[in-house]
Amino acid sequence: MALTDSRADPGGFPYTLLRVGLGIVFLYASYEKILSPSAFAQAVENYALLPPALIHPVALFLPWIEAVCGGLLIIGRLTFGATLIVDILMVIFILAFTINWVRGVDVSCGCFSLETEGQTGENAFYILRDLVILGAGLYVLYIRVEHHQRIQDDKLI
Repeated sequence: MALTDSRADPGGFPYTLLRVGLGIVFLYASYEKILSPSAFAQAVENYALLPPALIHPVALFLPWIEAVCGGLLIIGRLTFGATLIVDILMVIFILAFTINWVRGVDVSCGCFSLETEGQTGENAFYILRDLVILGAGLYVLYIRVEHHQRIQDDKLI
């Protein structure tokens, strides 16, 4: 289906733009983490939120989840599931930043780059950025659910 096909993109251009944009963000975010799982494991460990036994599995699987969801959002397939997962991840990321900010722990994000130099002290920015991404994801999810509900209502008539 084309990116503008009304069946794939029930919300028109704004929906398509946000869906593809979210996909690009998550695909881009996964790239360096997939290439350097040990460096990403260190970034995960720096958050001091997970038990040691979960750090490496999270560092191995999270980037692939981000990449698959990003790819699905870009091509417009399984968008409900991909968007739901992306939104849940964003809530988890926001909570992780907020917890560390409240605890006074200064962590490097590890979101789009595993470079730790000069990336500390920006928890408020990370939270705000992630709230914007979550808002876009919730909009995409809402449009998808609304479209599905309209289809179900039409079947009843």
